[in-house]
Amino acid sequence: MRKLFTLIIVATLFATSANAQVFSSNFDSWSGGVPTDWMGSRTSIYADSVIQVTGVYGANAAQLINTDTSSHKRFTTQNLTSVAGQSYEIKFWAKGNGEVRAGLIDDDYHYADYITVSSNTWTEYSQVVTATVAVDTAQFMLSLRATVAPEHLQIDSFVVTTTTAQTVTIHDIQYTTDVSGDSPLNGQTVNTSGIVSAILGSGYFVQDAFGAWNGIYVYDANNTVNYGDEVSFTCLVTEYYNMTELKNVANFTIVSSGNPLYNPKTVSTADVNTEQYEGVLVKVYDANCTNADAGYGQWIVNDGSGDAMTDDKIYSFTPTVGTEYNVTGVVDYSFSEYKILYRGASDIEVSTSVSNIENTTINVFPNPTSDYVNISANKTVASVTFFNIVGEEVKTVNNSNRIDITDLNQGIYILNIKFTDNSKTTYRVNIK
Repeated sequence: MRKLFTLIIVATLFATSANAQVFSSNFDSWSGGVPTDWMGSRTSIYADSVIQVTGVYGANAAQLINTDTSSHKRFTTQNLTSVAGQSYEIKFWAKGNGEVRAGLIDDDYHYADYITVSSNTWTEYSQVVTATVAVDTAQFMLSLRATVAPEHLQIDSFVVTTTTAQTVTIHDIQYTTDVSGDSPLNGQTVNTSGIVSAILGSGYFVQDAFGAWNGIYVYDANNTVNYGDEVSFTCLVTEYYNMTELKNVANFTIVSSGNPLYNPKTVSTADVNTEQYEGVLVKVYDANCTNADAGYGQWIVNDGSGDAMTDDKIYSFTPTVGTEYNVTGVVDYSFSEYKILYRGASDIEVSTSVSNIENTTINVFPNPTSDYVNISANKTVASVTFFNIVGEEVKTVNNSNRIDITDLNQGIYILNIKFTDNSKTTYRVNIK
C-alpha cells in the first residue's frame, strides 16, 4: 500500500531544531505543466524536459530529461531561507538512467557528488550539503546529466531535513582499509580542525597530529590563512580524482595563530607513494635526484627504496641529477601520482648524512680553507663532487685526496665524497 505524503514547504529552516524537516515534495501539485513547488529562479532545465509521470508516493512523480553527458541542468525549488553553517540532508527516490546530485544555492552553488542511477526500481538516495551564508533566496536542487531514454530520470518524494555535523579528527576522515583509498566519511558533512602546514592555490593543508593519516587538503577560496594558524570549520568530505579533500567550508574560525607546525614524519621515498601519507608533512633523507626534469616542474628522488615524485606547485627549485637531497613537504595526489610539495628553500637540503659510511674513518681539512681541500680516509677516494649552497654541481675531481679549489668562489660548499667500495659521505666546507 502506498503512503500519501502531504506537501510541506516551510520558508524558514530551523538551525536549532535537531533533524527538523524543512521541505518536502511528492510532486502531486502541477500547474502549467510543471510542479508548483519547483522551477525556481535558478532552474536551468527547460520546462518541456520536466514531465508528469506516475509516482511511487502519491499520484505523481517528475521525469527529468538532460541527455547531455558533459553539461548539467538544475531543477530547483522555490525560495527558502538558508542558515549559515547549517547542514541539510536531502533524500529522494529515483529510478531510470542518468546521473544526478543534490545541491543548494545560497550565495554560491553547493553540490554533492554525482550518483549514477541505472535501474527501473525505485531507490532512495541520501546526500548532505551545507549552507555557507544566510539568505532568504536559497533554493535546493537536483543537478542532472546523461539521462537515457525511455525513462530518463524519474524523481519522487524529495525531502530536506536539518542535520547536525559530527565532530571528527583528520585521522577519522583519512584512515581507511579500502583499496580505493576513499574516506569512510566520503559525502558526509563534518566539523574538524587542524594547524595549517602548507598553502596551495585556492586552499591549504591542515594537520592535527604527527604522522600517518593526520593531514588533509582543504579546498577553500574564501578564507585567508597563514602557516601555523589553528583553524576549525564545517565542511564536506569528498574524493577529488581519488584525493580525499574537504570543501564547502562554513563556520570558519581561526582559533589561534603562530603555532609550531607538527614535525615532518621521516619516511622512505617508497613510503611517499602510500595512502597513509596523503596530506601529511613528511621528510625523506639522502634521496638521490635521478631525474631533474620529469615535466611540469616535477623531479624524481630515490633513497634506494623506490622513486618519489616532487613538485613545484608551491615553490620553484631546480635540482641537479646525482645530488642527494633531504626533502620536506606535504604529500599531494594528482594525475594518479603521489608527490612531495616542498614549500620553500628550507624544505630542500643537500644531504649531509653519513648513515651509509659505517666503518669509515675520514677527515676533511683544513676547514675553512682557501687553496686546497685534503681528504684523509681509510678507504680509497673514487670521486669528490662540489655543490654550491643552492644545490648546483660546480666541480668534480676523480681519484684524488688533495683538491685544488682556487677556481671556486668564496662560500659554503657541500662535498659529496664517493669511495671505490661504493660507500659515500657528505661534508660541508667553507671556502674563504
